[in-house]
Amino acid sequence: MVFCKKGDKSMSRDNPTKPPFEQHLAAYRKATKKGRGEILDNFERVYGRPRKSLIRSFNRLLGYKKKKPNSKNNKSKRRPPGRPTKYTQMVNAAIETILEAYNFPSAERIHDSIPEAIRILKRDSVWKYDEATTSLLINMPLGSLKPRVAKISRDRGLMRGFSTTRPSKIFQDIPIYLGNWREEGAGYGQIDTVVHSGPRLEGVMAYTVNFVDVNTYWQEPVAQLNKGETATKKSLQIIKARVPFELKGLHPDSGSEFINYTLKKWCDINHIEYTRSRPSKKNDNCYIEQRNDVVVRKYVGYERYDCNRAVAAMNELYSILRLYINYFQPSFKLVSKTKQTRATK
Repeated sequence: MVFCKKGDKSMSRDNPTKPPFEQHLAAYRKATKKGRGEILDNFERVYGRPRKSLIRSFNRLLGYKKKKPNSKNNKSKRRPPGRPTKYTQMVNAAIETILEAYNFPSAERIHDSIPEAIRILKRDSVWKYDEATTSLLINMPLGSLKPRVAKISRDRGLMRGFSTTRPSKIFQDIPIYLGNWREEGAGYGQIDTVVHSGPRLEGVMAYTVNFVDVNTYWQEPVAQLNKGETATKKSLQIIKARVPFELKGLHPDSGSEFINYTLKKWCDINHIEYTRSRPSKKNDNCYIEQRNDVVVRKYVGYERYDCNRAVAAMNELYSILRLYINYFQPSFKLVSKTKQTRATK
C-alpha cells in the first residue's frame, strides 16, 4: 500500500498532517493480521506516529473502546479474544449422542461414519438436533473433532491407559439399537440365554436360548448343551422355523454366543436385521429379561443340567410349553403412564 509519492514533502515524517485513517479503514477492517501489520508499517514510516497510537486510532474508528476500570456500567464492545465460537454446546451434545450409540470409538474411527450414524439415529427417532447443528457436525474436520471426543471420553473416565488387547471388529459390524420398540412391527424380537448351572458355574452345562417378539409377546425357548456359536445358530434356526410370522430382526445382548460372525453371516443370508444392546445395560433388553424369569425360571427352575438327555427333556417340555404360553395364556403390556397427585397410573 502506497501513501505518498517519492519526493512529496507534504507527507514526510516531519509533516504534522493527520493520517487519513478513514480512507484506509475499510482495508484495515478486512485485512488479515499480516495485512494489518503492513498497513501499520506504512503509516509508521510515512507519518512517524508510534505504532500503538496508530492501532488505538484505528480501534476507535472500529468501535473498540477501552473499558474504564472504575466504571461499573461501561461495557466494552470489543469481542472476546480469539476466534469466534463456531461449534456450540449443542454440537458437543450431538457428538456425545453418536459416541454413546457406537460405544465411544476414537475420533479417527467415527469421523467418516458420522453421516451414516445420523441417518440411523434419525430413522430410530433418536436424533433431536436441528439442521444447523447437524450440518456443522457433518462438515466438522477431524482436527476439530479429536479434542472434543477426547474431552468427552476423559470426562466419562474412559481414557485410563493403554492395553495390549485389541477389541474385535465384530462390535463395529453389529450396530447398537437405541430406537423406539413400539414403532417396530411383528417379527422384531429380543433374544437372550439363560444358564442352567445350579450352584456351580463351571464345566459344560445347558443353556436356554429365549426369544420374545416385542410387538406380540410371542415367545420361543430352545435348550442347548453349551453356548457356542454353532449350537446357538441351530437354536435360532429352530426359532425361525417355529414363529408364525417372518423373522425380520434379532436383538441380543453383547454376549459372545451372539456377537460372532457365524450368526452375523446367517442373519445377512436370511435378511434379518441384527443389532445389539449396550454392554452392561440390561434395560436395553428389558422385554426378554422379564420373560426369562416368568417363563424359563418358573417352569425349569435353577437346577443344574449338563447332559444331552437333560437338554432333550427340556426341549420336549418347551415344545408343549410354547403352545400353552402363546395360545392359552393372556398377555398385556404398558401402553402409557399418566402422573396424578401422588400416584402414577
